[in-house]
Amino acid sequence: MASPELDPSSGVPLYRQIMGILRAEIVEGRIAADEPMTEEKLLARFGVSRAPIRQALNELVSEGFVYRKQGRGTFPVTGVRVDRPADLKPGDLYRFLEEQGLHPTSRVSGLERVRPPEPLASRLGVADDELLLHFERIIEVNGEPFAENDIYIRAPRDFAPSEAELSDGGSAFALLERAYGIAIERAEHEAWATAATPDRAGELGVAPGDPLLVIDTVFYATGGVTGWRSAVHRADEFKFRFVSS
Repeated sequence: MASPELDPSSGVPLYRQIMGILRAEIVEGRIAADEPMTEEKLLARFGVSRAPIRQALNELVSEGFVYRKQGRGTFPVTGVRVDRPADLKPGDLYRFLEEQGLHPTSRVSGLERVRPPEPLASRLGVADDELLLHFERIIEVNGEPFAENDIYIRAPRDFAPSEAELSDGGSAFALLERAYGIAIERAEHEAWATAATPDRAGELGVAPGDPLLVIDTVFYATGGVTGWRSAVHRADEFKFRFVSS
């Protein structure tokens, strides 16, 4: 008899239900990192045939939530795993994290109008007397550091959101669209690996020298560039999925 954790009448394949249960337990740290997830234990727990158990584990391996040790079994990968679609709209990352059950929070600092650094000003075509809205955002998921964002936005001078409006789900791009009808039409991403500096290591909860993933993004609205963001992620917790249209 299938476990009460599963609903055979839901229309969702059993292996996907098992995946969802195990994924949530791994993300929330409810499965010990040194305890193998054997097929026998999962068979006894879920009361299903071996096929959905094996398929669930195979899928979790491909998603990076578990790994296999030769001769020892399958083990959970500790820490958060976020598979971020490349076509996610600007400002929707927070909502996406919420939908994944990752309980995101964010804090904003350094909100001001500034002249961007010269290489960035040249790249964005910023006039000599033009000031961009600038702020930094730290995002956490499940209480752990997830990303450090540095953001510049080209916006009308009277666009002046507060730090409170931008924290915990507040999107400057969404506010800009609602207030002025300036909508992001496309974005271009550049991604590379780097090593954590001492300051950045402290912000992201890693050791100096640990690998980080950097994703720089230029945002375009009708008429040209409207913003730039540099997002620095813990490399062990982030997967970026590229799509084509």
